[in-house]
Formats: sequence, C-alpha cells, structure tokens
Amino acid sequence: MKNFLSTSFALSLLFIAGCKNNTTQELVQEAVSPPNAKELMSRSAERLIGLWASGDANMVAGEFTDDAIRVISNPNGAIVGGEAILESFKQTFSEDSDFNNSKIEVGIVETRFVSDDIMIGAGTFKISDTDSVVIESGKWGNVYRYADGDIKFLLESAHATHDLAQITTKVMPSLESSIVSEQLHFEKVQASVANYIKHANAGDAAALAMLFTQDGIQNVASKDGIVMGREQIKATTTFSEGQVLNANLLGYMDLGNSLAIAWGNWMQVDSASNTSIRGQWGNLFEIKGDTAYVLMESAGRVK
Repeated sequence: MKNFLSTSFALSLLFIAGCKNNTTQELVQEAVSPPNAKELMSRSAERLIGLWASGDANMVAGEFTDDAIRVISNPNGAIVGGEAILESFKQTFSEDSDFNNSKIEVGIVETRFVSDDIMIGAGTFKISDTDSVVIESGKWGNVYRYADGDIKFLLESAHATHDLAQITTKVMPSLESSIVSEQLHFEKVQASVANYIKHANAGDAAALAMLFTQDGIQNVASKDGIVMGREQIKATTTFSEGQVLNANLLGYMDLGNSLAIAWGNWMQVDSASNTSIRGQWGNLFEIKGDTAYVLMESAGRVK
C-alpha cells in the first residue's frame, strides 16, 4: 500500500510537471510565432480604405513612419518625411482636389517578410469619385516596417496608369544629377542602377533579369500586372528599337539586414520620333556579397 501511494504520488507530480511544460511550451510558441504577412497587409489595406473615405489627412499620414518616402509619379518629385507626407494628404483631401470625397480600393497580389522588421507587398489600386467614376487606377509596390504587432508604410511606390499618348512629349527634360551617399552599400546600389540602364539599352533581357533576386518582383508601367520571379521578368521584357533609357538616383536609405531602398527619376527618349516619356522609381534592394540585387522594382510614368 505504501509503495502504491508513493508511486501514485510520483505519477501525479510527473503529470503536473508535464502539464506545466506543455503550457510553457504553448506560451513560448505563441510568443515567438512569426507574424502573418497576409493578415497584416489585409489589416493595413482595410485601415487605409476607411481612413481615405474619412478624408482625414492626419490619420492617413499616421499610417506612415516618420522617415517614410512616397514615390507616386508626382511631377514635383518624391515626398520625403512625415511632415511632407502629411502636407501631401492635406492637398489630396482639400476641397479643390479631384480626390476630395473619393474612395480607394486596394488589391493585394503579393506580400511577404524579407527580414524580421521589413515587409513588402505589391498590388493594384483604384480611386473613384462619389458617382463611382474612376479618377485614377494603377499598381503599387510598397515597403513596410513592422513594429509593435503592426506595419506602417516605409516606402510607398505607387503609380497611376497613363495613356502613352497623354504623356509623350517633344520636350526633352534633363535629369538631375544623382546623389552621392556614404551610407552602407550605396555604391553597390548605384552600380545596380547603372547596370539596369546598360542592359536595357543593349536590349539584353537575360542580363537585366539577372539584376533581380530569384524571387524578385517587378511592378512597372510598361508591363501588365505584377511580374514575379527572375524567369518571368526575363520572359516578359521587350525593347523598342531607337529608344534610350536614362535614370538617376535621388534618394537612398540603408535598412540594415542587407536591405536598402532607393528612388529617383527615369526618362526614355525615342530617337526616331524625337519624343520622350519620363517617370519615377522606388525600389528595394537586397545586398549579397558585392552586388545589390533588385528585390522589388516599382516604377511608373509621370503625366
């Protein structure tokens, strides 16, 4: 009897210890469970849709980090920093703006984490007036910073779709000189931009595609939809004879973890018709060794 009681007591202790261990393991697993990128992106899009409908510039700007950048095919260039971003939304929702009392729809095509605190996404957008007439539509490829269980815009690179006939011009604008930076990996990103121009003007789709990571994303005005993966980027890249591409680099930010964002302007000249189109780009790069690969390209035309 004594032995039976001792054995029962020991088993009880083991059972209790086992329950404690299981509970502890469950709590640890719950604490370290990776965030769900799709869920975070959906929540961010839902907030943006609701805040846009409210026309509250302060609340919409609050979805951005203090050091965020907006590259939105604005003729005046990129919008850099929290104060400038707030001012841009005040103008968007002003009474004399075409976007006053408008609504926005957001489509999500791809989203994923690229480091513990950096997330990317790509998709489509459509802005309509009170009569549901579409004012503007296009594509976006954004970078987000993850903190405190949620995400905020770090780089918004969204570009409206414009008819080429509306934006082709006889004027040959010159591009501003590119910046110089001492930030980490800047020269590698600078070389990547130069190589992009080189391969595009050489008509070398294979070499251009190799500038991207294997799972890179391309969101550009010259292609339909969002193109994903190096092989698809190569397969969908075409060139027009007589067209020459040029681009500059006007902003740069090292994000740590071998990631960096950069932005600038581009211009394409058609030597046959002596016309040009221009636009802006805002990209995310991943640095591997001595090379900065394009992890996500997002570029559009300026009207």
